[in-house]
Amino acid sequence: MSIESDKDEITLSNMPQNDEEIQPSQTSDNADPGRNKIFGVFYGIGVNINNVIGSGIVTSPGIIWKMVKSPGIVLLLWVIGGLVSMAGSLTYVELGVIHRISGGETKYLQTAFPNPKLMISYLFSFMYIFAIRPGILSAVLQSAAQYLWYTVNGTRYDVSFQPDKDGWHFPFSPFWYIKIIAVLILLVITLYHMLSNRWANYINQSLAAIKLVTYTIIAFAGICRLLGNWSTSRINWQQSISGNTDLTAYSSSILLIMFSYDGWNSLNYSLDEFRKPEKKLIYSNSISVGIVTLVYLLVNISFISVVPEESINTTDTDETIAATFFRQLFGGSEVMVRIFTALVVLSVVGTAASTVWSGSRVVVAAAASNFFPVYSYELRTWNKHFDTPINALFAQFIWCSLIIFFVGGSFTVTGFMLFSAFSMYSYWIFYFATGVGLLVIRYRNRRKLHRDLHIYGNEENPPRLSADEEKFYKAPLIAIGIFVLSGFFILTFSFVVNDQCPGLDSKQCRIQQLSPILISYGFLLIAVICWYILYVWWESKKAKRIIRIPADEDNDKIEITV
Repeated sequence: MSIESDKDEITLSNMPQNDEEIQPSQTSDNADPGRNKIFGVFYGIGVNINNVIGSGIVTSPGIIWKMVKSPGIVLLLWVIGGLVSMAGSLTYVELGVIHRISGGETKYLQTAFPNPKLMISYLFSFMYIFAIRPGILSAVLQSAAQYLWYTVNGTRYDVSFQPDKDGWHFPFSPFWYIKIIAVLILLVITLYHMLSNRWANYINQSLAAIKLVTYTIIAFAGICRLLGNWSTSRINWQQSISGNTDLTAYSSSILLIMFSYDGWNSLNYSLDEFRKPEKKLIYSNSISVGIVTLVYLLVNISFISVVPEESINTTDTDETIAATFFRQLFGGSEVMVRIFTALVVLSVVGTAASTVWSGSRVVVAAAASNFFPVYSYELRTWNKHFDTPINALFAQFIWCSLIIFFVGGSFTVTGFMLFSAFSMYSYWIFYFATGVGLLVIRYRNRRKLHRDLHIYGNEENPPRLSADEEKFYKAPLIAIGIFVLSGFFILTFSFVVNDQCPGLDSKQCRIQQLSPILISYGFLLIAVICWYILYVWWESKKAKRIIRIPADEDNDKIEITV
């Protein structure tokens, strides 16, 4: 219920009331000046690297190598992924400098597309909270659980699975053990993020260090093996894996590669905790993406140099290629294999931890914009004792657990492939929209400058940008163009899928292969319906129920909304 008068306004509505609330100057006022500024350049580089490098680089290379066959093409695809990520990171630096507030795309899309009322921003918030972030987390946790299973048992968990069955047709078996392990890992990560923001960041930075050490070992050992045993290692480089390659291999590979690079924009979700983002964000983003690209290339070179071609070609998918790598590297030393596989587990857990951290910030930012019809206050509130968003973290844990069990068990596509593809496709819908949005913001600002020139200025004394505005970083137009065109390519090319699956006819196979995209658009449809109910139907209904009562004095009127 709300009571309004001509002099005062008291409202309990949980939704924004006018367009002024979505302007950058307004949203930036919501930043909490009391928040600790803990991020500098090197800290930001560590956060980005920890958030990017994780399950993708130890899970995707075997799948991609098997699909595209040629080692040279494999490396080329990873280079392209790095260039697209660099273009995206430069684009997001400009958006971060413009807004200087946490929340990422939630805020950027509000600014670029305020009409229809908060629609694009709402759709992103809905998809990010209910689909994208849970999908990414589920893929990462699935990978961590698989490697943990390998560490304990010495074998892959899925050696006895039939590819034509979904999880609900399996008995209580390793398939479901992996899901339980994934949820338990998520529980541990969530708990320590609840207890202390500062210590959570220390732990995440430690995991980032372990990750760098682990992948440095993989890269160094692989290169040494390549140079020291050239007669054997060169075999994989001199010939492609047997079999044919078509467009479907590349459409599937590009989503896996972009999943592996995802996280380059993580600092944009926490700019309230970043010292001088207008100066330092460009260095943190660009340096971290460059380091990640180099690491990914070296790791792929190592895998291709050490892992026998037949071990890739004789399996349906090799989602534990790092374990195969260590087994080839250390021969009969089972202890060494399991020790290094355990390091891979910690590396992947580090990525999951950073994903939990950044995801909770988006929940808080969305709640601060009254995204949720109920519980917005609870979800945006930080616990004063622990300095953490406990409610947002808990809600994220519950929903991600449901996604892992119910979505992950309903399709024949392997868990990692399903979650990574549907989360990345969903994300790129809004990456594309955000890139276009920056162009819209630039165009709008240019029009404003020309309008000011027409009204206030003249050719001899034109209006100029302020000193602060002149210092704003502007992404190169070619970088924005690459980012936007890449988004368009990914969103259209992903519909090209393979329709040949063991045990399934072509129609059933095509449906299963398209299931990640269908899930994505299913969530998007639900998001559109929710937006319509909250911002169109409910607002219209509320407006019709306003009762005007003449006041006793003056000419004021009181409006009562029941």
